[in-house]
Amino acid sequence: MRRLAFLVMSLRTLAAFFVFAGLLISRSVALDATWRSELYPEQGWNPEAARFDRDKVVQDFSYAGYRRGEVPIPRIAGPVYDVTSAPYLADPSGERDATAAIQAAINAAGEAGGGVVFLPAGTYRVSVASDANEALLIERPGVILRGAGTERTFLLNTTTVLRTPDRPSPSRTVIRVRGPFEAKLSAPARTKTPVTTDLVSPTRVIPVADTKPFQLNQIVVVRAALTDEWFRETGEPRWMGQASALGTYLAFRRTVVAVDPAASTVTVDVPLRYALLRRDGAHVALLPADPVAEIGLEDFSIGSIEHPGTEWGNRDFMQPGMPAYDIHASSLIQIERARDSWVRGVHSFQAPGNRSTAHMPSNGLVLRESSHLTIEDCRFERPQYGGAGGNGYMFTIERSQECLFLRNEARFSRHGFSFKGMGCSGNVLHACVDAETGYATGASGRMDTRGRTSDFHMWFSISNLVDSCLADGSRYEAAYRAGENPPHGIVTAHTVFWNISGTDRITKVTPAESHVVIRSDQGRYGYVIGTSGPRSLVDTTQGVPGPDGPGGPVDHVEGEGKGQTLLPASLFIDQRRRRLGPSAPVLP
Repeated sequence: MRRLAFLVMSLRTLAAFFVFAGLLISRSVALDATWRSELYPEQGWNPEAARFDRDKVVQDFSYAGYRRGEVPIPRIAGPVYDVTSAPYLADPSGERDATAAIQAAINAAGEAGGGVVFLPAGTYRVSVASDANEALLIERPGVILRGAGTERTFLLNTTTVLRTPDRPSPSRTVIRVRGPFEAKLSAPARTKTPVTTDLVSPTRVIPVADTKPFQLNQIVVVRAALTDEWFRETGEPRWMGQASALGTYLAFRRTVVAVDPAASTVTVDVPLRYALLRRDGAHVALLPADPVAEIGLEDFSIGSIEHPGTEWGNRDFMQPGMPAYDIHASSLIQIERARDSWVRGVHSFQAPGNRSTAHMPSNGLVLRESSHLTIEDCRFERPQYGGAGGNGYMFTIERSQECLFLRNEARFSRHGFSFKGMGCSGNVLHACVDAETGYATGASGRMDTRGRTSDFHMWFSISNLVDSCLADGSRYEAAYRAGENPPHGIVTAHTVFWNISGTDRITKVTPAESHVVIRSDQGRYGYVIGTSGPRSLVDTTQGVPGPDGPGGPVDHVEGEGKGQTLLPASLFIDQRRRRLGPSAPVLP
């Protein structure tokens, strides 16, 4: 018996040993399976030592978002302007138009230096007057437009003709946030100082000819002209002679954080995102006005009644009398020349009676020349029109910089997230979802569009980050585009795709594309680091003419299909931790 007991005990001990050993082996294998990018080591990462024109570089994207992520977005308590109370008396039943009442409350809050314009639970009908470009306009700092929640407060646009043919720009919108026109990145400077050294790295320290014009906390623009030499060097000679159409300058809006007269340098808050050369007149400019700041849109849903049209051809936006012409390039929300502001908890919705299932006429949220905005927990979907010319985009980031898109969803659209405009840079998509791209509702509820991705769209967006995002029935694309006028051309350089997942729910592809989650053929270098899911392949087929010969250098790819074991799982969160340490606000 003792021998039997001993044998049993020995077997149990041996079994326990093997279990323990198995755990150790399993853990060892798991640890061995994790990996880091060669471009982002745990020690020794120093992006400022790299040169844009010749080196591979993963830049520091931790500055994106409201106030560079250094403080949480505030929850403003008041003063509160209840739009349903006197003297405004907006109708929350959806029976009467509430545009004038809500605008009056917005104006009152703006004139008082800021406040919360509160829309209690209900439906508020708004409309765009024939002589206006928006239903609601916010152009003073500190104004917060707040609802009672996405399932309780609804803003409903009732205007179906959203084009003004006699105006230079046909794009009208339901809500517009607008900073001063004099804050445009191409605005003539009230004073400017040449740089004294070519800026060829992601630097924050800028040598200048004279430091006297600059003070702490000033907002400046560091920029250089788009010259024919620059176009030729970039590999896009087709852009020659079209600098004004492309934006005149490659420009970065920054804040001065240090002035050193002895060294003749100005230090700015965020690294530059691409080279600026003395040859192209690189300078630091003070503009006549600064962007509007501290504006918030939060906690409501917004939608539009559908256009009654039944024909939605891809290029019908050019034909007067066609439904697409009436709503071309319109949007639910446009934010122009704003900084340190936010949109959170805003969804689109289908208006009762919309048989096509449309939530909006064309576009969802459009940012233009804005910086350090945080867009979080928003969802936009189902445009009625998704034709050519800039229609059916859910989130458009146009010539904007250092903005953070956090946990947003784009669904059922021509393009989910789209980067546009010369110098659109430093923006971060983190934990976002692009689902079912390639569609609009049309008249039937499901209309194919020629777009089918979240993409980098036109004119050299640079140095952005797509991080820990999902392509569900979609993919991400940073691909050379030959068409349009001026040519879209090389759409980005030094952009990073980090830990991207793809589902197999996709139909609008050829068999060769069916497992591709990212297509990247950027100018100079682009980077794809870690993919996972049923669709995890990366296509780096080179269509870029490039400054380095036919096709340019092939984009850098690591960890295809191995994103689940990539360290860190999120580049953006890890970089925030590195820069801000324990003081970093926790992402909500």
